[in-house]
Amino acid sequence: MKLPRRKFEIIQEHAVRELPYECCGLLVGRKIVDHRGNIDNVVLEVAPCRNCLYTGRENGFEISYSEFIDVEREAKGLGLVVVGSYHSHINSTAVPSRNDINFASPGHSMLIISLHGGVPREITSWLRRDAGGFHQEQIRVMA
Repeated sequence: MKLPRRKFEIIQEHAVRELPYECCGLLVGRKIVDHRGNIDNVVLEVAPCRNCLYTGRENGFEISYSEFIDVEREAKGLGLVVVGSYHSHINSTAVPSRNDINFASPGHSMLIISLHGGVPREITSWLRRDAGGFHQEQIRVMA
């Protein structure tokens, strides 16, 4: 996954601002597929979303369907697509939970920012496989 430095900073700022709850948002850009079928998601925009989970926002998130559709429509108008999502984990590792696995679509990147004591400690990204499950992908921050 590639994303501009400022977008990377916006995600971190969003995570800190939403404490003590998990933040969440969508990643918009272009999906690059090479001749072997390997996916590289290039993030050009981030769309911070409201965590609409009714209870348990301290350790979970949900993006409303209507908000997802709005972001998807706006992205399409710009010639882009939703390439993934991001969210925070509070005082736990930046590894996908069972709920995270169920949320992501095949080919989508899931960026997870882990906060400990209100400070970003670890940021990882995971690509959802077509066959299910995730594999960790490199995050390349562009100038």
